Amino acid sequence: MAAAEDAALLRHYRDGALLYPLRLIVVAVVLIPAVLATPSPGLQGKGLGITLSLVVFVVGMLPLARGRQPSSRDVLWVLDFLCVGAAGIALAALQPQAAAELPASAAVLMAAIRLPPPTAALVGTLVTVGLGLAFASNSSGQDVAGAVLLCVVLGIVGALVRRSRLSQDRTELLLAELEDARDDHTRAAAVAERTRIAREIHDVLAHSLSGLSIQLEGARKLAANESASSELRNVIDRSAALAKQGLVEARSAVGALRDDDLTTVERLPALVEHYQRDIGLPVTLVVEGQSRRVPPDVSLALYRVTDEALTNVTRHATGATTSVALSWSPTEIHLKVVDDGTEPKAAVDGSGGGWGLVGMRERVTLLGGRFSAGPNGHGWCVDVVVPV
Repeated sequence: MAAAEDAALLRHYRDGALLYPLRLIVVAVVLIPAVLATPSPGLQGKGLGITLSLVVFVVGMLPLARGRQPSSRDVLWVLDFLCVGAAGIALAALQPQAAAELPASAAVLMAAIRLPPPTAALVGTLVTVGLGLAFASNSSGQDVAGAVLLCVVLGIVGALVRRSRLSQDRTELLLAELEDARDDHTRAAAVAERTRIAREIHDVLAHSLSGLSIQLEGARKLAANESASSELRNVIDRSAALAKQGLVEARSAVGALRDDDLTTVERLPALVEHYQRDIGLPVTLVVEGQSRRVPPDVSLALYRVTDEALTNVTRHATGATTSVALSWSPTEIHLKVVDDGTEPKAAVDGSGGGWGLVGMRERVTLLGGRFSAGPNGHGWCVDVVVPV
């Protein structure tokens, strides 16, 4: 909705800029005959009246290039049109042989375009009546009828132009509302689908991992009671740790699927705290620059990349000291996740069966960003730059 209103306002400014040369032409068409006609502008008598009328007309016409849409309470606009109309009426009375009907009729046209219908009708009626009286004192009835008819026609044309512009504004607003409703419907469908997937994960995977953890805990106690070999106990311990980690990750995935707010860049501190508290990963977060609101797809991508990078650290470099650095600049966001452990080569090209790096690269590429992942000394580095 806000975007549609901004677009309408921008179009009004653009229309005003396009019509501004036409106003200059009208001013020139009025000035040139007025200067050449008799009586001519001067500093006394009728000449002074003509000079003052021309000055009021020119000063009143030029501000009409303002692009904003006035309201019925905009007194300055009403006075502006009335002054232009009054100047036109004075010129018609003082110089009936010049372009006498043009200044006042221009005021009627502009008022009909810019002002709400009741206010425009009031201004147009006053100017038209005044112009008719001015012509009646110096010209024939036919000239009076022609001047009045010109004002009426231009008033109707201006009202039609205004109605067309307002209709276009309403159409754009309705389209924006329709687009918002469609987005809300799509978002609701996505939330419902995520909720369904989260329920399936919770009911199947989480329950299975929970049962597996219990069974492995029992196996570990049984192995200890029966004095099993240390190799067997180590295998059981590692299996129990992996099952526990998988359960934590499954619960985290369920939470992320059930709440969109969890998957935003603003939630990175909570994500890092989760890996510190629940998984025991020694990870720190450093944020540089002034954070700001970014598009949802960018925010989601940064969150998901960080989550996937930290998950890879827990899988392939358990216990490695890790740092997450998020740097904000006016044109881009730079994310870097670095650990001091050792990353297997299989994770680089996907030959180990995982699709984490592939998914991260695809997310960043779709946003027009840059993605790189590779060895960093004895550890591993994921480096992402996303434009905003």
